[in-house]
Amino acid sequence: MTLRLACITAALVVLCGHARAADSAMSINFVGDWCYSSQDGKETSYQLPSWTEDGHCTKILSIDQWSFYGDGQHCEPVKIRQKSDTAPSGTSYTATVTARCQPDGPVGPGKIQTYEFMRYKGNLTVTVK
Repeated sequence: MTLRLACITAALVVLCGHARAADSAMSINFVGDWCYSSQDGKETSYQLPSWTEDGHCTKILSIDQWSFYGDGQHCEPVKIRQKSDTAPSGTSYTATVTARCQPDGPVGPGKIQTYEFMRYKGNLTVTVK
């Protein structure tokens, strides 16, 4: 009986741990290197390298499942809300990301910041909230 209880407890811990990790993982729809396109106030636009002229990038935003970095800072998501919207022309993906960000260099406590990522085809818009 004790072994069975221990196994059930261990299984619940593993399941809860995976559920928690999924809450702060970026969707594969955003993962990759993005080339700076333009900026308007708090909104910055990026494109996939294949969508740029000659694949040339000036500033790169790199996104993986557990972090994103560019423009002199590194951010690790703490909470992510994701959704998608499909129309006949394609699907748009939106993620509201609360992340702990810090400047490149020595590790510090970081600053909590919220961003909205919106992807449609080869375009990505990142807005600071």
